[in-house]
Amino acid sequence: MYVKDSQRKKKRASRIARPKSFDDRTPLSDLSIGTEVEGKVISLTNFGAYVDVGTECDGLLHISQMSRTEFIEHPRQVLNPGDDITCRIHRVNPDRKKLQLSLLEPGEDIDPDDESDEDPIPLEDIAVDDELWGELRRVTAYGAYVELGAEVDGWLHFMDHPEFGSAQGAPPSDYMTVGDRVRVWVSDVDNERGRLKLTAKRPPDLPGPRREMLRRP
Repeated sequence: MYVKDSQRKKKRASRIARPKSFDDRTPLSDLSIGTEVEGKVISLTNFGAYVDVGTECDGLLHISQMSRTEFIEHPRQVLNPGDDITCRIHRVNPDRKKLQLSLLEPGEDIDPDDESDEDPIPLEDIAVDDELWGELRRVTAYGAYVELGAEVDGWLHFMDHPEFGSAQGAPPSDYMTVGDRVRVWVSDVDNERGRLKLTAKRPPDLPGPRREMLRRP
């Protein structure tokens, strides 16, 4: 327990405050593939880095888009939370609120034999307190299943939704809608049973503005 608590404190201490809130952000529909953008690394995971580039959701800089000449085992070999970087728009899907970034030069990211950035994220690469973006796929009476681009969908209990407190006893379907894009934190990973638990309530000890739901227009 002491080791886990120390690891969580260390991870929380590495979180970076965002340059601005999500109230005034550039829509993904205004972005073009190949465009160069400035961003700040918000957090690192085993599979890449989430970068705030001033858009309505963070961009994922997958580990496969960091270097074509060097083998990178973990993103921390290249980046640190808080780094200001210049990257390019690799892929963007406004409908699904997904943004992928690249540090590679134009043309380097064209590799027909490399589809690693499209592969599902292994459950073993996801850790407690990782900050991820997901889409509500199925809403039940107790919460919702969230698609994260991982091998399994994450489970978000209705009491862990940021609007639960103000819902005043309303059923989850009143404030959880299929297609909602939500920023979540991993609260538990069960590798043996293949389960992933999430929370969309922003931990109060993390820096930066509170998270918001991004609903489809």
